[in-house]
Amino acid sequence: MRHCTHFARPLIFGTLLTLSTISAQAAPLSANGMAFPTAQATDESPQGRKYRAGIQALLQGNLPKAKAGFEAALKIDPRYAPALIGLAGVAQAERKPAETEQYLQRAEHAAPRSPAVYLAWGRYFIAGKQFDRAERSLLKARELDPKVMPPMLELGDLYLHSGRVAEARKIYGEAVALDAANKFAQYGFGTAAAATGQREEALRAFETAAKLAPKDPMPLRAAGLLYLEAGAVDKALDAFDKALARQPKFMPLMLDRADALARQKRWNDALAQVDQAEKLAPNSAVVQLKMADIYQGAARWDEAEARYLEAIRLEPRSAIAFNNLAWMTVTRHGDSKKAVEWARRAVELSPGSSPFHDTLGWALRAAGDLPGAQASLQQAITLEPKVAAYHFQLGVVQGELKLPAAARASLQRALELDPQLPQADEARRLLKSLN
Repeated sequence: MRHCTHFARPLIFGTLLTLSTISAQAAPLSANGMAFPTAQATDESPQGRKYRAGIQALLQGNLPKAKAGFEAALKIDPRYAPALIGLAGVAQAERKPAETEQYLQRAEHAAPRSPAVYLAWGRYFIAGKQFDRAERSLLKARELDPKVMPPMLELGDLYLHSGRVAEARKIYGEAVALDAANKFAQYGFGTAAAATGQREEALRAFETAAKLAPKDPMPLRAAGLLYLEAGAVDKALDAFDKALARQPKFMPLMLDRADALARQKRWNDALAQVDQAEKLAPNSAVVQLKMADIYQGAARWDEAEARYLEAIRLEPRSAIAFNNLAWMTVTRHGDSKKAVEWARRAVELSPGSSPFHDTLGWALRAAGDLPGAQASLQQAITLEPKVAAYHFQLGVVQGELKLPAAARASLQRALELDPQLPQADEARRLLKSLN
């Protein structure tokens, strides 16, 4: 059975580490994600000055003042596209989609060859989760000016979010070739390279991004997570320490460091690190989960259970907490009825998780429900067919159900998938007894 710790499989791409989390995007953004053109940054025309005043107000969250600035620019030049995009940003912040689109349409009519207009459309569609339309708009922006960086970065981020990692790597590579000193391009390329399994390439990109952004902890965090995934815990800790020196109160990074310390079985150090995070976020279910996980690793079972229960109190839909409670209870030969109850709740909350079905199967076996255990383990295998441990456990249950042929097939499949399986000797012993 696999124990589903909260950070068991470090995430370095997708929604955890994207361009939006490294720091601000390349072009100025309002809180709602609308894009604003920067080409007019040196525009000393009267409308340009009014536009810049609107941008400053918008970045400060002062929507009325921003709107006044953009409207003042339009009074000078009614076809001034940057101000129309600015008003679209205000409308989007005010959750007025029809008005937002009207302003963008006016901007497109006023400047049909402006990449900034299509970049704004692309970001608007991304905010509305209209990803196909967003891609078309961003590609149009690139077509109009292939050397403009923001549309490339947005496309790369869009491809990462949609799982098109090879395309993301390609476009970020083009961005790096265009401007190797762009920290967003380097970070995005590293993220995409990691997603495509190019670890060394990713680490080089993250190292470059860290140098280009000396105050930003995110490239170092991404590198640390890659090292942790590869089992290079000392290097991971070094990266996390350097990142924390940049932002000492960054809670997710503190939990990453605790995870690395736990990998080295430095339980007290790991607990001390999570304790610091808890002081920053005393009502965080994520912090409680990490604390519980470390207590469990240290075999401090009662404290682990208390923390898992606290995580559930804070977040009643925490499937991982329910799963880990069930797993810990079964392995300690505790109350099997409670274990089944917790495991069922985890499966209810996350029916597509194969480890949760696996835990439920083992809990049902402990409770004496062998047919139910077999069904749950088969579901785990359906969801994830190549996990050797699932086949081993199914073989055990099938043997107890007096189904020797099925048990032999399951145990043999487990050894085929992983001859070095921790239960390999037990699998061979059971095969011998079945034969």
